[in-house]
Amino acid sequence: MDNKLESFFSSAAEHHSISGTSLVITFLGDYLCHSGGGIWMGSLINFMESLGFNQRFVRSSVFRLKQDGWLDVKKVGRKSYYFMTPERFDEVRAANKKIYSVEKLGWEGKWNIIHISSSTLNESKTNGKFLARFGFGILDKGIYIQADQKQLAYSDFENILDQYPDAHIFKQSELFSHNKKNKTSLVSNVWDLDRIKEDYDAFCQIFNPVWLELKDLSPEEINSEDCFKLRLLLIHFYRRIIIRDPLLPDELLPENWSGGVAQSLAMNIYKKIHLNARNHVTELGETVAGPLPLPASDYYSRFGGLLP
Repeated sequence: MDNKLESFFSSAAEHHSISGTSLVITFLGDYLCHSGGGIWMGSLINFMESLGFNQRFVRSSVFRLKQDGWLDVKKVGRKSYYFMTPERFDEVRAANKKIYSVEKLGWEGKWNIIHISSSTLNESKTNGKFLARFGFGILDKGIYIQADQKQLAYSDFENILDQYPDAHIFKQSELFSHNKKNKTSLVSNVWDLDRIKEDYDAFCQIFNPVWLELKDLSPEEINSEDCFKLRLLLIHFYRRIIIRDPLLPDELLPENWSGGVAQSLAMNIYKKIHLNARNHVTELGETVAGPLPLPASDYYSRFGGLLP
């Protein structure tokens, strides 16, 4: 089992989607978001070195994240402890809701529409990147739509208005058309679902063999460090797809959509290894206050419920 996993770790760590900054962000969101959000640089280096990434790789990644407003640093003696900034912490918590949720939402045929005056197409695309985290896609220059499944709270709309005070938001609008193909073409023009499906398919090809190896094993048969590495890579690969997925209702998805299969695969692996992986990080991670604390209670709601 260990030899098979080592082969998987080697190939996964060389995947084109792996970058230092994105891997550190995955670590922060998956392991630290519910455990204080901060960690000693030495602990972070040790964790990443177990995946084959050297100290220079980690330090340069952390430096870039600090420059980009992701991290704050607190020095205690000769040690540096890094924390997510409040703005990025909120962003990661919002992304986590999307990553770990298994709730199936209903759709009543309504759409949310946002208009933001944009002088150029590039400006419109920049605004679209921010709104994509809420499930909106670009319908036209300055116009963004989302299939309303009551997935956004009032605070989400407030966050959008904080970012774009002059925006016009229309909630639960209806599309009137006698041609059913209009709805299909609208969706295909707004979202690149073919690309997202290809990425889900690739995710399943990577992690299906892993699940076949894991599913009949007891937790005691799986090394805790391997669980840590596998969980980090699992969420890294899954996160980069699902944060781009608008999570449209079934009625708007193409046939043979593989998002649900990928979600089930991620959930099954995560539930199998989460406890050993969490214990590994808790035992070896160091914060300003000492050992890394156990996660808060809402951590256990991930993927429909984790065993403590």
